[in-house]
Amino acid sequence: MQKHSNVSEAVRNGVPVAPIAEIYWGPLTSFKAEDAHDEMVKAINGRPEVKLLTANVHNKLTGALSGRFDIAIDSRSGDGCGMYRSLMFVKSTGEMHDIATPPLWFQFKEPQDVIAKVYKFLTDMKFFENLDAFTNHAVSRTEAETRGQVH
Repeated sequence: MQKHSNVSEAVRNGVPVAPIAEIYWGPLTSFKAEDAHDEMVKAINGRPEVKLLTANVHNKLTGALSGRFDIAIDSRSGDGCGMYRSLMFVKSTGEMHDIATPPLWFQFKEPQDVIAKVYKFLTDMKFFENLDAFTNHAVSRTEAETRGQVH
């Protein structure tokens, strides 16, 4: 896991965002398409044999849940699609904000390879240490429900 030196908290569009210093993820478990982000559903459209898996992401320093990696694997083709997704709750307003990266496609041998490749892509672009720069894609829970992103 990469270490990042940025430990300050940022506020973007009223959403408090703290950079994640290091992360780890747990084992993959199955989940249903109705629980997938709309962008993941669009990405896997037309692939009838795709299996959906998710792994919770934790902050290594605090153990706090920091999001999850959702992946779709197509064993026939060896294609895997993955995204990082985080629901952030703002205590002061009671709002839930949904942040998701675009789904990214990679070749894989094992399902964990998809997570590792998404993680590397995101760390190379300093996603986890600069989360404040990405919260402009955050939407309130009400907006997410209206758009069908929260099921």
